[in-house]
Amino acid sequence: MNRIVLLMAVLTRAIAPQNVTETHGTEPTSPMTESSTPPPTVFRNMRVTSRPRRPLKKGDSPMLNYIFDSYATSNMHFHDKFKAPSFEGTTEDTILNADTGSTVVFDCRVTSLRDKTVSWIRVLDNDNLELLTLDLETHTADSRYRMDLADENWKLSLINAKVMDSGVYCCHVSTHPPMLRRFKLIVHPPEIRMSKEAFLETGETLSLKCAVLHLFPGQAAPELHWYRGNSTTSLDEVRGGVLVETDHMTMTSHLQVARLKVDDAGNYTCALEAPIRMRAVTRVHVLQGSSLAELQSGVKTTTSYMNLLLACVILILGTEYDVR
Repeated sequence: MNRIVLLMAVLTRAIAPQNVTETHGTEPTSPMTESSTPPPTVFRNMRVTSRPRRPLKKGDSPMLNYIFDSYATSNMHFHDKFKAPSFEGTTEDTILNADTGSTVVFDCRVTSLRDKTVSWIRVLDNDNLELLTLDLETHTADSRYRMDLADENWKLSLINAKVMDSGVYCCHVSTHPPMLRRFKLIVHPPEIRMSKEAFLETGETLSLKCAVLHLFPGQAAPELHWYRGNSTTSLDEVRGGVLVETDHMTMTSHLQVARLKVDDAGNYTCALEAPIRMRAVTRVHVLQGSSLAELQSGVKTTTSYMNLLLACVILILGTEYDVR
């Protein structure tokens, strides 16, 4: 209504006739001729006020209630809307035992990671830290390390583990404060085991077992050979009646020598030639007839004699102490 009244006033003023007279000295004024240009019409800036709008409040309508609820949900605090990162499973230190040459896998499952980063760190002997990986990038010059991500599992792999790789490895998440999960890796050195000594009679069959422990051969098949004395030729090529059974999966070898003779006595060597070189030696004694029984009897007699001698010494010392 105010706008209509204002518009009508402006139009009325614009079309109404106006007589403008000017005085120049003593000359009388005369009305403006029709050819004269009328003065410009000036529009004043008139402020139009309106009633203030009432602010919307929750409860005015179901639609407004829905809008208010949606806005409040979208502006919730970050920690209320999302869960904090966490390790899946146990958080206690994990001990990993590995054989030399094997592949070691460190599993680190992190849930609700979002914008945080995951890195693998190795703790050195002098308490220094070596950065191995950052997210999916490798930051070490050692090409044996691999990084893989599968179903929230940040998996670090170490190929061809060595004894010097033993130590503490940490899965680190860049939260505040930082999250750490520790792994203690123990890489066992390889060893070869066999009995140290064997006593047999002539005509018997020698049976020796050799086992290689804590060694993963990889793709190459292990090479196990048997030698006698200082010979560099395999025993099965030197003498007949020799049977060698080798299991490459379990890294074990079984030697059998039939119909033993006195000349078969000596050192028997189980040698691993590949992938590394290791040897174990057994001293074999071959006795004739009842020599073994006599040897065993002699051992028992000597032991009994030594026990009797020791008892006498204790008795004599005890007697002297009583006299004093």
